Amino acid sequence: MPSDDLIDLVLVGGGGTSADVLAIVDDINREAPRYHVRGLLDDALKLGSSRFGVPVLGGLGDAPRLLGNSRLVDCLGSPRSNARREALLHAKGLADLPFASLVHPRAVVAGSAELGEGCIVYPNVVLLAHVRLGRHVTVLANCVLNHGVCVEDFGILASGANLSGRVHVGRAAYLGCGCNVREDIRIGEAAIVGLGSAVVRDVPAGAVVAGVPARERPEA
Repeated sequence: MPSDDLIDLVLVGGGGTSADVLAIVDDINREAPRYHVRGLLDDALKLGSSRFGVPVLGGLGDAPRLLGNSRLVDCLGSPRSNARREALLHAKGLADLPFASLVHPRAVVAGSAELGEGCIVYPNVVLLAHVRLGRHVTVLANCVLNHGVCVEDFGILASGANLSGRVHVGRAAYLGCGCNVREDIRIGEAAIVGLGSAVVRDVPAGAVVAGVPARERPEA
């Protein structure tokens, strides 16, 4: 039975990110028990079934009724769907509900870094001086964000992204695995950076760029 001292969590979405979040919670709890996962919400899964060993509590729209004293964890988002994530949360009545931020104990977070509500920071991430993450930002394993980087709300950085100093990532942008971004670059809102890309010039809002150096591509 969960302790009254633990924070109850409800995961939003039953995809691969929710499996990662469960592993992050387990690692946090090994350091010091802090969280209890009640279950998850997903419109495509059957109420009462199980996913990754936790119960399916209902669809996303059930969150306001089920939440109680729990906090939500945003496990949504992919290269194709991330630009719609904020609108989905509003449509399902979740946008104004409380979301937890989770930071893996093996992440390095400078004291001057700032994290908004609903962020997820994976293992071996490095957030250096004055990095700012907005709300609902997900930073996957082995990313390095150097001094002064800003990632606006709903941004996703896939594993191994390396952002040099003062890079600015716009709202709901998605940066693919292993990309490298030169200092002082601006990546526009809802842009997508392909995996392994080297970004050496600004990326317009909504653009899809890939390659070394990264060039704009027609959206697939």
